[in-house]
Amino acid sequence: MTHAKPIRGAIFDIDGTLAMMDKTKGTYTALPGAVDALSACRKANIQVVAYTNGTFFPPAHYYPLLADAGLEIDAGHVVTPASVAALYLKEQGFNRVMVLGDAGTRVPMEEAGFDLVDPVSGRENVEAILIGWTRNFGLSELEALCEAVWAGAIPFTGSAAPFFASSKGRLLGVSGAISAMVEKVTGQSPTVLGKPSTLGMEMSAKLTGLAQNEFAVVGDDPDLEIAMARVAGAYAVGVTTGVSDTATFNAAEEGLRAHRVISSLADLPVAEWRAHADA
Repeated sequence: MTHAKPIRGAIFDIDGTLAMMDKTKGTYTALPGAVDALSACRKANIQVVAYTNGTFFPPAHYYPLLADAGLEIDAGHVVTPASVAALYLKEQGFNRVMVLGDAGTRVPMEEAGFDLVDPVSGRENVEAILIGWTRNFGLSELEALCEAVWAGAIPFTGSAAPFFASSKGRLLGVSGAISAMVEKVTGQSPTVLGKPSTLGMEMSAKLTGLAQNEFAVVGDDPDLEIAMARVAGAYAVGVTTGVSDTATFNAAEEGLRAHRVISSLADLPVAEWRAHADA
């Protein structure tokens, strides 16, 4: 499938697309073709954004980790669900937010000036809850989130994905599991601020000055990156180095299906994008 607009920007997923993380070591290893793909984009004047659906780390933490794997990302061009949340919730007028998550979720919210509330029962005047990735939770934190929603707080989550790719195989999408619990108990489904919401596309457009339909979005999950790209009118490229194989990408509903599926970033058609942009 072709794309009508010239491609002047590329949004890359991180885990399973650009690199794999070893959670025990906290390090990344670049996937085949990833280093060269970023270099080719730079040479073709195609702006690059790295957009992870994880909230393991604050955005600033990703740059040195990726650089150690040979993956250089320009400053300000790493997007996470927490950085999307900080921008979106501020625009929507929220201030007092109960956050379940580690530094990857909390730091962008703190930097944006929110009044953050720990997930503890009895907290008053909570306007919203935000669920991110963490291993540090138990029954008391889950109760506090539900109590806040019952009291009127609006629920949001970084991701509802059930799992993601790592060097050890699939890892549990914790925020998705917690969000499902909150929905089951309260009857309110947390609004997803990360993928497949197009809010991250909107943020990337503001970062680069490009229109959303001038991006190619490259990712390993048809339900996340590919669906996001198609809804936003971007060019969608599926790569089979993560959680999905070619059959899984091609099984998606036609209107949400990848325009192209490749086996590694070594096959990324950057030269075609540049030629199209110059035409």
